[in-house]
Amino acid sequence: MNQEKVFQYLESKQPEMISFLENLVNIDSGKDNLEGIHQVASLIKEKLAQIGFDEVKLIETPNAPTHVFGHKKANTLDAKKVMISGHMDTVFPKGTAAARPFKMDGNKAFGPGVLDMKSGITIGLFTMEALLMNQWQDKDVTVFFCGDEETAHPNTNAAELFLEYAKGKDAVFNMESGRPDGGVIIGRKGTASPKMVIKGIGAHAGNEPEKGASAILEAAQKIIDIHNLTDLTKGTTFNVGTIKGGVVFNAVPDNATLEIDIRALTLDEMNKALENLQKVAEKTYVPKTETTMVKMAPSFPPMETTEGVKNLFALVQEQGKKLGVDIQGFVSGGGSDASLTVQAGAPTACAMGSRGGLNHSVDEYILIDGFMERAKLLALCIDAV
Repeated sequence: MNQEKVFQYLESKQPEMISFLENLVNIDSGKDNLEGIHQVASLIKEKLAQIGFDEVKLIETPNAPTHVFGHKKANTLDAKKVMISGHMDTVFPKGTAAARPFKMDGNKAFGPGVLDMKSGITIGLFTMEALLMNQWQDKDVTVFFCGDEETAHPNTNAAELFLEYAKGKDAVFNMESGRPDGGVIIGRKGTASPKMVIKGIGAHAGNEPEKGASAILEAAQKIIDIHNLTDLTKGTTFNVGTIKGGVVFNAVPDNATLEIDIRALTLDEMNKALENLQKVAEKTYVPKTETTMVKMAPSFPPMETTEGVKNLFALVQEQGKKLGVDIQGFVSGGGSDASLTVQAGAPTACAMGSRGGLNHSVDEYILIDGFMERAKLLALCIDAV
């Protein structure tokens, strides 16, 4: 790679990058706007084709979000294989972009999904353009952006596609939102969001309460048991986030539902956590109540910090030094599709997107100077694999 030419090309493209990012941010692409997700995917497909990718396609599922795939062959058969990955959906509902569109204020840019992760998409695309437009074709490159990461792929086969596309890759760079300090994620907790459904027996609370079996009372005691399963020494946490139950205040409630969040650092710990939760479900405090579990499969497996991940992070750190940046590695409590690419055996660096903060909030932002810095970092890392 001719570093000087690639960096000069990126710098010359910064206004175009900002314009492309603005277009992406101003398209609502939450779960309630499949058309918007498709529109974002189409813009990415168009860009990949424009910069010379050999294969580009949209992957569509009826009544579900669109994904986009691209592949660029290397100039040699034994070239290293690299993957750039991420997602196009945001957590914001339709109408958000119109209410607070993309804007810049000093060194910051704001808008729904600007950090998570439309700036990461933009960096990935324009970095590949800068490399390819400067006679670089040393790596076999796959690009895959899904349309439903924020909802954990409930209606598509995106998880299987991540596993398929990542298999055999020498490096995966997930363009998730970067940290304000430029840190990179080298491990993520796996997540599960099971529901505990409790069935009781309804009765009049004044005339014949003895004929009832309170689902809420059963739930209350199980909530304590669930929270007691948290083991901070192992990084495993349980949280009962919502409680629903009963119909009216003067009736013994015949139903209760608990929505639970579980986080764990390893697949073994996640499996153990789910087994322990099942044991809580099987225990009965209030006679004649019945408890069942729903959605016991993890939403995301853990992104474990494998030797491959450590080695790739060392490479990222080394390239950061060339830019005068000290990049630190962190373990995050939030899940991402990087967990799937690691599960496929591919060394993965996550949170390679733009530096910024407050993602998923109305104040979500990126740092403009970090935007260009991360594009240069990605170019160096891809070339160095």
